[in-house]
Amino acid sequence: MTSITAVVRARACAVLGVLAVLAAALALPASGLATTGHAQLMVTVTRDRAGIPHIVAHNFTALGYGEGYTFASDNLCTFANDIVTVRGQRSRYFGPDALAVNYSAGTLATNLQSDLYWRYAQATANIKRQLTAKPPNGLLPQARQVYAGFVAGYDRYLQSGKLNDPTCKGKPWVKPITMTDMFLRGMQIVTEGSSQQFLSGLTQAAPPTASLPAPAARRAAAPRPANLTALKAQFGDAAGRSQGSNGIGLGARDTRSRHGMVLANPHFPWVGTERFWMAQLEVPGRYNVEGGTLMGFPLIGIGFNRHLAWTHTVSTSRRFIAYQLKLVPGDPTSYYLDGKPTKMGTVTVTVRYGSNTVRHTFYTSHWGPVVDVPAVPAKAYIWNNATAYALYDATGQDGPRAANQYLRMGQAKSVRGLFNVEAKWLAIPTFNTISADDHGNAYYGDVGATPAVSANEIKSCLPPGIPTLVYDQARVVTLDGSRLSCAPANVAGTPQKGIFSARSEPHLFRRDYVENSNDSFWLANPSHPLTGFSPIIGLSATVQSLRTRIGNQMIAARVKGSDGLGPAKFTISTLQRMWQGHRSELATLVLTALVADCKAHPTQVASNGQVVDLSAACTALSGYNGTGRLAGSGGGWLFSVWNHLDTDANFWATPFNPSQPLTTPSGLNPGTPTAPATPLKWLADAVQNLQAHGVAVGASYAQIQHAPQSRTLFLPGCDTGCFTAIYAQDGTPAVSSPVDAAPYGQVYDGSSLVMTTQLNPAGPQGQGILTYSQATNRRSRWYKNMTTLYAKAKWVKLPYTAAALRHDHPLKPQTLLAP
Repeated sequence: MTSITAVVRARACAVLGVLAVLAAALALPASGLATTGHAQLMVTVTRDRAGIPHIVAHNFTALGYGEGYTFASDNLCTFANDIVTVRGQRSRYFGPDALAVNYSAGTLATNLQSDLYWRYAQATANIKRQLTAKPPNGLLPQARQVYAGFVAGYDRYLQSGKLNDPTCKGKPWVKPITMTDMFLRGMQIVTEGSSQQFLSGLTQAAPPTASLPAPAARRAAAPRPANLTALKAQFGDAAGRSQGSNGIGLGARDTRSRHGMVLANPHFPWVGTERFWMAQLEVPGRYNVEGGTLMGFPLIGIGFNRHLAWTHTVSTSRRFIAYQLKLVPGDPTSYYLDGKPTKMGTVTVTVRYGSNTVRHTFYTSHWGPVVDVPAVPAKAYIWNNATAYALYDATGQDGPRAANQYLRMGQAKSVRGLFNVEAKWLAIPTFNTISADDHGNAYYGDVGATPAVSANEIKSCLPPGIPTLVYDQARVVTLDGSRLSCAPANVAGTPQKGIFSARSEPHLFRRDYVENSNDSFWLANPSHPLTGFSPIIGLSATVQSLRTRIGNQMIAARVKGSDGLGPAKFTISTLQRMWQGHRSELATLVLTALVADCKAHPTQVASNGQVVDLSAACTALSGYNGTGRLAGSGGGWLFSVWNHLDTDANFWATPFNPSQPLTTPSGLNPGTPTAPATPLKWLADAVQNLQAHGVAVGASYAQIQHAPQSRTLFLPGCDTGCFTAIYAQDGTPAVSSPVDAAPYGQVYDGSSLVMTTQLNPAGPQGQGILTYSQATNRRSRWYKNMTTLYAKAKWVKLPYTAAALRHDHPLKPQTLLAP
């Protein structure tokens, strides 16, 4: 099979003719370039018709250079804004009280809180150690070369004068980046499910008897959850999260070709730096991977190579532990450790903005920094004279290891090889992996840096009282920080202390299929339930999300051929059409009952005490087709708003049955004559919501749910138990993070990078769509091209070989010279 490097060779003569010009443009000496070594400097970037760059270089430094330069042309302003974040300079440029808009970890933080945290991250010297460390916790030579090249390419684009995005052109905060910035960005990615969930609590923690060292930090504090329900929503199993994903790995038994197939469907924010950017990266004979990566991570994170494809979903695994510190009486900055008083350490940081200087002291312990968690009831996790809480984060060393791991994942040749890479590096950041290969094998694994804490240790070290309640209700693990015996175990063969080895983490190889939609490992394949793992990783025999349920049901129907999509088993086409069905599992379960109840009780009292006529709503819902499709979804928007008002524990008529996990709970609880059904009250509230926004009760997704790029570009998908989850702002519940602070009806989260890949012996066949498109630069031709295609249910081909790329009629290749 001919690789895309053939494109480079075919244009070698033309390249030689422009070497001197390029050398002058890049301030490089022209002499010596036209020698046998000149090819080492060359990078060829060929955009296909969708705007996806296919980047070919002869070494990893040049590869990173081409990637950094090309990425910057699409997204420099967005990434530059995040560099301000990780440098701890948001207050300087954007004011201390505004929200740190580039966070997508699902938490609220002000710019000042963000700056204090990132100054602390830099002051601990962890990043400095990572910059110079040797593998496994430092970069492999090839990974370091990609990073260095990316920095040089990004900076070269910034210096080229081609930046035309008015969002940041000429702004004082747009500056060249460094390797340190890249390592900080890596830390940001791997700790989104751990330390950054507690960002504001880390900056608010202060000794109870001392005056606050940074009063501005408290004054600028963002609104915080105030109860255990909010804590569970933030850290609970993924049914309560918007940020998640679906992934399906199909083996030989379930595909018509008898080869592996993968559906990648991560649900990530449509704003900020947690957007995916697509590319094919090739160093001939050494690395050739196509797919998507989060902004600023210069290796493919979800994608495919010659032999296998893989994707990720958000895991239920807790990559962190809270440790309860028993404080020395009269000295709240000292705690007991195996009976001995131990003084806390301190790290003092400074943030300057305007004429203001804010100093803040972080307190540290054997387990990690001291943190407040205001979401816990009765302020039990707020530093007081008796107890404090420290955060142990197992992902702190994951940044460089993650880069090493994704480099090696891209070079793996089978799902077994992929698992071996994960088992060696243990750096998957809070994700499951779903994969398949060209031999027809499928793989699921939740293999990463999880604290090595067994069920028995949790039982023996879990403090009584509120910590036990927090664990029972939200599965946030708190251990006794006064005993060294409560430390995570040190397991032989792991790259860092205190984490499980892959042997103790759930993984599964199949010849039929594996699936995950953010629930635990339990039903990665329902015919082979996984059990017996530490509850810090996840739970078995527990309620599954509607996406998990509908995903497995759709797979079963497709394998049997009973879904109306054609002959049994999967092809690329039927996999895509299954995904594009946009069926609402919630509508399947309750819509008929809701309509019947509505017609029987057409007048209801809303939460605000007003009487609401539901007659028009009953009619609209009776005509709703139960999907997130643009056609025929009249009444769908009302159903979506109604669903978001559901907070009643007695919603379901039939409770969960562990022996029927894919069909229970089910049915709508109709209530009783003496206790009217609250779903109708929620429906009255939903009608008022639509009226307040000037929306007809019979409105469809084709009238309301629009892209960020245009109010008239309407998008399919829904979040009422739809596999193709799309989250749009509907005015309820209240905004919980900067990500969902969008205009009414605008999509802000959900299906993002979508890829369907078949692993054939002759090479991979891939099609996909990046729902929000490649570029955040409004002046780019790639700003909304794929979003428009997504609205029309279209896919783009993902050419992997030189022949396939030529057949795609790509743009004229661009040749760059790496320094």
